[in-house]
Amino acid sequence: MVEEKYHISVYDCFEKYGEEVFRKLEYRTLIEALNQENVVVATGGGTPCYLDAMEIINQSGCSIYVEMSPKSLATRLFHAKIIRPLTKSKTEEEIFEFVAKQLAIRKPFYKKAQYTIKGEDVDIREVVDIFFKTIRA
Repeated sequence: MVEEKYHISVYDCFEKYGEEVFRKLEYRTLIEALNQENVVVATGGGTPCYLDAMEIINQSGCSIYVEMSPKSLATRLFHAKIIRPLTKSKTEEEIFEFVAKQLAIRKPFYKKAQYTIKGEDVDIREVVDIFFKTIRA
């Protein structure tokens, strides 16, 4: 949504304007997305950690933290087809160290989610059950 709305890739936004500007645009876009009806929003890893985003996400509906180990996240990032601005030019070991550090900082925000599921072995039935519980509530 950020790329579509502002006509710039996430990578180019980071490169040209820096992380702070990107986070502001991302936050505005999150608020806009959450104001839509019947929407599922999958955020980037930094989104819930900026300003009061996690609180707003929780007030707007159901929040799910897809928990993964630093190793799994680092492997995914290292082999990703699209390079992430915060991991560009890093070796696999450097990405692992970066991910472990970021996860330690971000986890308190992620743990505010209403539900936590294991990302390495996601059971889609568990996710569907969470959505149905939320709809019925």
